[in-house]
Amino acid sequence: MAEILIVDQDRLFALTLVHVLSGHHHQSVLASDEKEVVSIIRDRNIDLILVDAELASRKSLHLLKHLRQANPDIPVVLSISKKVDKDDREQLRSGLYDYINKPFGHEELLLAVERGLERRRLQNENRQLLGDLKQRIRELSTFNTIAKTLNSTLNLKEVLDIVMGKVKELIKAEAWSILMLDEKTNELVFEVATGEKGQQVKEMRLGMGQGVAGWVAQNQRPVIVPDTAQDQRFFKGLDQKTGFRTRSIIATPLMSRGRLIGVVEMINKLGHASFEQKDLDLLQTLTDHAAIAIENARLYEKARRLAITDDLTGLYNSRHCDMFLKKALDEAVKKGQPLSLIFIDLDHMKEVDDTYGHLMGGHALKEVADRIAGEVSPPDMASRYGGDEYVIVLPGKDSRQAIELAETIRRKIEAQPFLTGHKLSCRITASIGIANYPEQAGSTDELFSKADQAMYQVKESGKNRIKLSDK
Repeated sequence: MAEILIVDQDRLFALTLVHVLSGHHHQSVLASDEKEVVSIIRDRNIDLILVDAELASRKSLHLLKHLRQANPDIPVVLSISKKVDKDDREQLRSGLYDYINKPFGHEELLLAVERGLERRRLQNENRQLLGDLKQRIRELSTFNTIAKTLNSTLNLKEVLDIVMGKVKELIKAEAWSILMLDEKTNELVFEVATGEKGQQVKEMRLGMGQGVAGWVAQNQRPVIVPDTAQDQRFFKGLDQKTGFRTRSIIATPLMSRGRLIGVVEMINKLGHASFEQKDLDLLQTLTDHAAIAIENARLYEKARRLAITDDLTGLYNSRHCDMFLKKALDEAVKKGQPLSLIFIDLDHMKEVDDTYGHLMGGHALKEVADRIAGEVSPPDMASRYGGDEYVIVLPGKDSRQAIELAETIRRKIEAQPFLTGHKLSCRITASIGIANYPEQAGSTDELFSKADQAMYQVKESGKNRIKLSDK
């Protein structure tokens, strides 16, 4: 049923049109002047306008111009009487308006109305098709961008940012997140989270099966949750912690080579609308592309991490320490800032190996590394440099700060026995040397040499102390 606006000052004639149109299941609205017309078009969903051309011509076609300005998509049918002079009639006919001559019969009226409504329907279809085409072009562009990402970077953060930035362009939502599977704990970790409370949930964890994301991971199936209040799978804990209000969710598993690597979820479609199947289908397609890039980046990151990590202790290895120190010293020279190096050599490790064996000696080295790591945080860097030697690089730290940290670590190593978890007990201490740029050294070699010399001076004078290198 269409809604038709009839604009005619002859009320009796207008009511006759209403009667004829209602017999063919059309609803009509009457207006007699320009002000009424503009108000009705603004407030109602009009499908077609039937205008008395005499009224239009008398206003020098202003009414028709107003109709086009108010809504150019509404078809207009003019009923032209013989009273309209020749010039106005030609001007009206030369416009983009359909018309019928008065007097006209019912069939003629209905044919003109149906032509106008068909034009309206075709306009709507074309608009929908054009919108769908533009959306498809955006989607294809997004897929192309993601495909390029596969070959352009192996940095995990860059991959996640690019992929989810594109997802946001196509699916408008208040918030979204990527949860990656921690294979050691079998938990989902919020790797990336955006939205009003995104930073508050970053690095939080969900158990397998916990919440909607946990359900998706456990079942490896996508899901639409139109109303979280009615879904038992929804976990309220995150909202309670952050103060965010989750109304609806779509989520899909991230699968790579048939293996779960994470979950992508989007929360609260903008405009308070509900997520639809087409949103989920689009998200699935995007994540299928994204999963390959994410997994490749994770594998690369894992390989890179292994290449710079000491297998025994989990600290950085000597290779990374050398590269880090060179870069940090270059930066210190450039900015005119200090840099300190702490060289740690454990006391009595030979006795530990001889008494308990090299396997237990390895465990002791790991426990020492854990105590050191507990006191060192970025931008500082701790490494196992070899055997029972550890090196800490402190960018921006002067000698006083280095001495304070070294003494804290020395006391922590001395304080508690080692290997108690293996039902053994052994005491280990540390001899520590310190060198600083620019006070004692001007190069990486000098930093190592000066700190090493200071450490050996401690060894020769009784061990278990710290010493700042001489200038």
